[in-house]
Amino acid sequence: MMCAIAAGHPTPPPFPYFAAFIEGRRGEILDAALAVFGEKGYEAGTMRQIAKRVGVSEPALYRHYESKEAILADIVATAGDRISGEIRAALENVSGENIIPMLHAMIRMRRASFAQKTAAVESQTGQSVVLDRFAPSSIKTEAGSVLHVLFHAAPHNETFISLLRSHLGKPMVETVRAAVPRVDASFGIRRTQEDLDAKVRVFMSLFAGYFTTSLVFDAPPNDAAIVEAMLAIMGWNEPEA
Repeated sequence: MMCAIAAGHPTPPPFPYFAAFIEGRRGEILDAALAVFGEKGYEAGTMRQIAKRVGVSEPALYRHYESKEAILADIVATAGDRISGEIRAALENVSGENIIPMLHAMIRMRRASFAQKTAAVESQTGQSVVLDRFAPSSIKTEAGSVLHVLFHAAPHNETFISLLRSHLGKPMVETVRAAVPRVDASFGIRRTQEDLDAKVRVFMSLFAGYFTTSLVFDAPPNDAAIVEAMLAIMGWNEPEA
């Protein structure tokens, strides 16, 4: 049986993204809150709805979190730290000699994580999941997609934006900024700080935007093309002899 997940369709059990690495009730609450925020939006989502999805009473939920603002803060901080840690580990040993396979590996890693989550819901429901571009956020809960959910659920929430910058934006920029000179050395490139900052932003935008546009345009992946574009933007085309 095929189960098309689209806006307004009943949501399947949420993927255990947080519960997969956070033991106990906390992980369950974060997964439930993410599903509620994805369906209702952050402003319309309530503690009562989150409690119902977890399977506890509303007073019991308040014993864990004093408000939905506190839950949002925990979601963003935890997911942001996890993503930035994965990127830091992936780029720790990057150089001009391995930049191309490294970029391909990072892309495959992100795609594989999403595929694993899809397989998990199919196993739980006994149905094949067909994702369309309007699929509800609870179906897309690997780390990057957790934040994608929240971008739509709480785009103007100051707490969300502030936490996102401190737990993801700044650490990722620092990681990529530190990696770029190591690759530049193989190509004989020296950059001003202004040029470095500009190229880091474009580089990160290409990587993140590749997955978003593939979903929005329902386009098949073309990893080679995006890697080629990232290399061209950075000037990493011809290694220095």
